[in-house]
Amino acid sequence: MVKSSNKVRAVVIAASFGLFLTTTSFATAANAATVKNGVSCTKAGSKTKVGSKSYVCGNNPYITPTKRTWMLTNCKLANDLYVQLKSAEADMLSQANIFGYKTLTDLGNALGGQEQKDVNELVKSITDSDAVMKNDFCKKGK
Repeated sequence: MVKSSNKVRAVVIAASFGLFLTTTSFATAANAATVKNGVSCTKAGSKTKVGSKSYVCGNNPYITPTKRTWMLTNCKLANDLYVQLKSAEADMLSQANIFGYKTLTDLGNALGGQEQKDVNELVKSITDSDAVMKNDFCKKGK
């Protein structure tokens, strides 16, 4: 169980730092005035910078229908980290179920100490990441 705790701690730390990373070195698109979250784009992976905001073309996880649109680069980075956090949560939950615990909270309470703090931090990081993506990085029109 200690190895899984270290893995979770590493993922949580990576998420904390990575969530607020900014990127640089993007080419400016000719139609930069029309680039913002939710505006259609054609080539997945294309990058552009408008003012101080960097965008990437892809499927924004918070805009429907799920077609290729411009999204803030931080939306993609935050979503990638969110997926990693959810994967770590699923791995821990599988391990918890093996030992008879139905939730991560139950597991954390049983383990106590640093492991309990790690579980609580993982759950909080997932909730915070989701809220930041919905309200800041991935919101249409940003």
